[in-house]
Order: sequence, then structure tokens, then C-alpha cells
Amino acid sequence: MNKGQTSMTIVFGLILIVMGVVFIFFPQFGSNFWLLFIWLPGIIMEERGLHNRISGLLVPAGVILTTAAILTIEVLFPGFTTAGGWALYIFAPAFGLLQLYLAEGRKNNGLLFPIGILSILSAVFLISNFTNLGTGMVFGIVLIAFGAFMLIKRK
Repeated sequence: MNKGQTSMTIVFGLILIVMGVVFIFFPQFGSNFWLLFIWLPGIIMEERGLHNRISGLLVPAGVILTTAAILTIEVLFPGFTTAGGWALYIFAPAFGLLQLYLAEGRKNNGLLFPIGILSILSAVFLISNFTNLGTGMVFGIVLIAFGAFMLIKRK
């Protein structure tokens, strides 16, 4: 085994020991243990993508980590997704693509369009779901802002 594999084995062994202790002393932890199976692959992909410079792993890692965060919020605050938190699922691929864009040194400007569209859609739905503003009002404000931006950018 090389040095990297040895340190990874040690970290993995320590994680298993800590998890065993948690299960023994905090049995209620088991009811939400399934979240670990979503967080762990995302964290591993994120680590491999960043440290081994495999930028292609950052897109699925970003999607998985965002999904894990949403599900964790749902466990902590039941009803979050049905109340409007579902709009964060639209943001998940945008987060993964943003990581890819940043990891590649901002070379691929074509990624900015889907990142922007997905982020704006997610924000519009979140705002309309968690405020008293109607969806039509929020879309109207977004359209006015885009129109003004286009006019200002033109000059």
C-alpha cells in the first residue's frame, strides 16, 4: 500500500469506529442513518475531484451533496420540501456545474447559461413559495430585472 491508501484506510477505520460508538450510545441515530449513504458518496467524489483534479467528478458530487443537504433539512424540519423547499432540487445541477466551471479555471463560459437559468428558476420558486408574493409577481420582477439589465448592458 502506498502512503495515500494507508491514510485513507486509517481514516475509514476511524470513521467506522466512531459510527459504532454512536450506534451503541445513541440508538436514535439509526433512524436517520440512511442519510450517511447519500452524504458519503458525495463527499468522497468531492474529495477525489478536488485533490486528484478530476473536475468531471464535481458535477455529480455537487448534485449529490445538494440533495443530501435538502434531505437533511427535511429530516430536521419535516415538511420543508412540500412547503416549497423542493425548488432547491432545481439548484442541485447548477451547483455541480458551478463547481466544474470554477475547477476548470473559468475557461468554459458556456456553463454559465445553464447555471444561471437553473439558479434563477430555483430562486424564483423559493421566493414565491416562502413569501406572500405570488408566482406571477416574482416572475414579473425577474422579467423587469432582466429587461433592465439588457438595456443597461447594451450601452
